[in-house]
Amino acid sequence: MMELMSHSVFLWPVAACAVLSLLISIERLYFLFLPASIASEPFMKAIEVHVLVGDLDRAIQHCLGEPQAPLANVVKAALVHANDDRDDLALAVEQATLDALPLVQRRTGYLATIANVVTLFGLLGTITGLIQSFDAVSHADVETRQSMLAGGIAMAMYATAGGIAVAIPTLAAYAILVEKGNSILDDVDRCAARVVMLLHTRQRKAAAPVEAPQA
Repeated sequence: MMELMSHSVFLWPVAACAVLSLLISIERLYFLFLPASIASEPFMKAIEVHVLVGDLDRAIQHCLGEPQAPLANVVKAALVHANDDRDDLALAVEQATLDALPLVQRRTGYLATIANVVTLFGLLGTITGLIQSFDAVSHADVETRQSMLAGGIAMAMYATAGGIAVAIPTLAAYAILVEKGNSILDDVDRCAARVVMLLHTRQRKAAAPVEAPQA
């Protein structure tokens, strides 16, 4: 490893970017694919059953079973304000939805930045290596010219390869995380509207006058 890093000083920042990218990717992949991800349809069907039988406490407890899932937290916010008027209910759901955004998108944007930065480090190493090679051709004596030329070209190629080798998986991880995050947020928006409509229907039924039986 140390021998590889000795070929170009720019491989050190490339390696640092690789470690940072790996840590962010592992943490985000774990969070988005495990604690934050739930099957929306079975979850909402269970919520609907509890709401339709009038057992809001059971519905809230069902949400508390997924404490880190943005979808569960948004639905829970709606259930907690189920007896409020329409504006307060909509405001509670909107606030919970806004709170879910940073949880889903946190640190993911850094991956795109890291991919760009590590590519630039590779490019800088390439340019530096080529400058060293041209300098060897122009100024070095015959005995050292070949070794300096080879060293400069090696520096350029190692830096380029290192930057690209880190940038490709970083961009792939970024694309996967963005897609998963958008999927979670789409489920949040869709199910938030669904539970609000369900609670509005419940409020209308509760407010409907009861017809007296005819004699």
